Amino acid sequence: MENRKDKLGEVLLRILNKYVDNQKKPRHYGLEEFLYPAEVHLITLIGPNPGLGVTDLAKRGGVTRGAISQMAQKLVNKGLITKKQDPGSGTRVIFELTNKGKIAFYSHQRMHDDVDRELLAFVESLRPEQFRILVRFLDLFEQGIDKRSET
Repeated sequence: MENRKDKLGEVLLRILNKYVDNQKKPRHYGLEEFLYPAEVHLITLIGPNPGLGVTDLAKRGGVTRGAISQMAQKLVNKGLITKKQDPGSGTRVIFELTNKGKIAFYSHQRMHDDVDRELLAFVESLRPEQFRILVRFLDLFEQGIDKRSET
């Protein structure tokens, strides 16, 4: 009989492999051109938070400021976001979605609403203590990934 560690490791490995594979596949997100998941994920960070800068977006997205800067420039070039000086700071750059970026943002939201419906219903059905355990597990899982990336 498999032990819990082996079973959990198998499931997590399968999920991570599928996730990595999925990150390589561009989609339309309501636009003619394709967008990669990393591009649309930056759009989803900017959408509800217009006016955030590189540092804030990096923290929220769990990536480096350099990654945000590079991705943001690609999205500016594609006409999905605008980049401008923060009126409150002479050096800080902030981002907002263009109308084209809003199309991608809302299309991505609708896709997640459809795809994640069953998962969200399950999470909503959890008792508060069960939900805390789930979040704690995911926090520890993230910490493990962080530790592995340091070595």
